[in-house]
Amino acid sequence: MRTPVNVITGALGAGKTTLIGALARMRPEGETWAIIVNDFGALGLDAALLDDVSGALGRASEGSVVLREVQGGCACCASSAALVTAIAQTIRRHAPARVLVEPSGLGDAGRIVDALRGEYLRTSVDVRATVCVVDVREFGSSASGVREGELFRRQSECADALCGTHADVASESDIAGFFEFGESFWPKKQDVFLARDRVGGVDLATLDAACGWESNEQTEEKAATTASSAGPFEMPMRLVANGTPWMVKNDDGAHASCGYAFHADDVFMRPALRAFFDDFILRREDIIRFKGVLRLGADWARPEIVKSDGGEERNISFTESSYRRDSRFELIRRRGVDASADASETEFFNDIRDRLLACRKPPRANA
Repeated sequence: MRTPVNVITGALGAGKTTLIGALARMRPEGETWAIIVNDFGALGLDAALLDDVSGALGRASEGSVVLREVQGGCACCASSAALVTAIAQTIRRHAPARVLVEPSGLGDAGRIVDALRGEYLRTSVDVRATVCVVDVREFGSSASGVREGELFRRQSECADALCGTHADVASESDIAGFFEFGESFWPKKQDVFLARDRVGGVDLATLDAACGWESNEQTEEKAATTASSAGPFEMPMRLVANGTPWMVKNDDGAHASCGYAFHADDVFMRPALRAFFDDFILRREDIIRFKGVLRLGADWARPEIVKSDGGEERNISFTESSYRRDSRFELIRRRGVDASADASETEFFNDIRDRLLACRKPPRANA
């Protein structure tokens, strides 16, 4: 059985260590949890702060909290090998029911998720929801400027859930700004909440959330709602590596959209994807908008339109993304522009699926 692992990321001072301590206190009775701390500082103060928690909890119940520290820089880069070793050794020696990984506030959680899914750990760990801890005061007059940095973008983009902290000393407008920020993401976050509203800061149901797909597309930029042509849609439990992608369709009469989701282990070929976008997607007048995040080898990227100096020629560039849940692509097409596609829209969306599959590396190349 694989061990559930959660990455708890966030900027320096956001409250990660405090939240992890609260989570450790609410673990089910009799369970042993492990906390892997990566402190960028030479003294390892985060681990020291959690050490008292682990000791007290170990004496208070049948289970315990095992603490392991990884030093030597951010675990997403210089210490990635040490992180993998620490997790593997901890699981082997203590058989914890859950592992919480706290990267340095300077670390890229997406790289840590890559390490967890790598060949050395993938058979022993079950990567569950990544939680980004966010100080809600960053959305008000006392903001420190953290939100303007690339690192914050990466941390919040990678996360499956956003946890707002310091709400007790923040204004209502700060809190509202945090929720507005949380709802602005595509793909949609599985959970956006305040730590003060949850027992232990985070519900165990949030930690246990598996990677999944939830379509949040709208067929018009200003549309308030969308109607599904297929009615309620139940997704399979999990995506399958090298399998058929999930497809979700919506329409409002004048427009139709379709989303495609692929397993996180599926890898796409950059040249083939570029040709797919440049030679097909961008040449169609009925496709009015698209979004995507796709795995390209060790990197994940969003396809974005770039225009020539004259503004007439459009091509695709790939912007690095820290999202890691799965690869996905959604498009919206306007009906009434291409009569043949209107008449066989199902075939058109299936053709898009087949073109994306043709851009995916075969299983042997993925290994």
